[in-house]
Amino acid sequence: MGSPFPGVDPFLEGQGVWADFHHTFITTWRELVMRKVPTNYIARVEEHVYLDRSRGDEPGERVPDIVVEQSGPVGQPRFSGGAATAEPAILQNIMHDPIREGYIEVQRRSDDSVVAVLELLSPTNKSGSGRGEYLVKRDALLKKPVHLVEVDLLLKGPRLPLQQRLPEAHYYAFVSRGDRRPDCEVFHWTIRERLKTIPIPLEPPDPDLIIDLQEVFDLTFSRGPFDALVRYDEPVGLSLSESIRDWVQERLKQRSA
Repeated sequence: MGSPFPGVDPFLEGQGVWADFHHTFITTWRELVMRKVPTNYIARVEEHVYLDRSRGDEPGERVPDIVVEQSGPVGQPRFSGGAATAEPAILQNIMHDPIREGYIEVQRRSDDSVVAVLELLSPTNKSGSGRGEYLVKRDALLKKPVHLVEVDLLLKGPRLPLQQRLPEAHYYAFVSRGDRRPDCEVFHWTIRERLKTIPIPLEPPDPDLIIDLQEVFDLTFSRGPFDALVRYDEPVGLSLSESIRDWVQERLKQRSA
């Protein structure tokens, strides 16, 4: 059974299923790009690697309790070969777990040069510990003649930095063409609507690829165990307006019927 929503399923974000969904969405998106792209291009999945610094050393967060293991009374020296050595305190390091998130590079086959970068925003790089790293990489791309396509299917977190105010919407896709900076095409829609069809720019004289994001979403949802992972009988896990909450409940009732 598919998602009960016509477009983005908010339960994926609210119930912590996004990391799994993100991985499947990227591979599905790459597959659909490869079906349509001319033979002089190839689409490859690459990885961002972020360190999860959300435990213990972020400003304002509580540092975990330190565990001290002692092999004898504190302050008692340990002797070896007649020389006294101080007994060390054994403490635990804070370990930062790497977070790996895929993105797509459309490359020219002849020399592997990057023509376009396709990104799906995540809680990590939109508002989490990887946001700063992502924005630095994004700024570097915007200074190059590379097309950048960014899709934001998340309700939470700050939006991408643009000079003007974004149109009112829940979800966005940003198409920034390398030859039209600083202009950026902004596609937008609400939670009640289907995802948009967007262009993927290539090099002239090749025309844009046209990708239906709803097709990518639906294929992704059907290929993963997301119908089983999402618990529709529990709260969505997001702060929604009253009208949207009522609409979500109505969609779930229709699903049950």
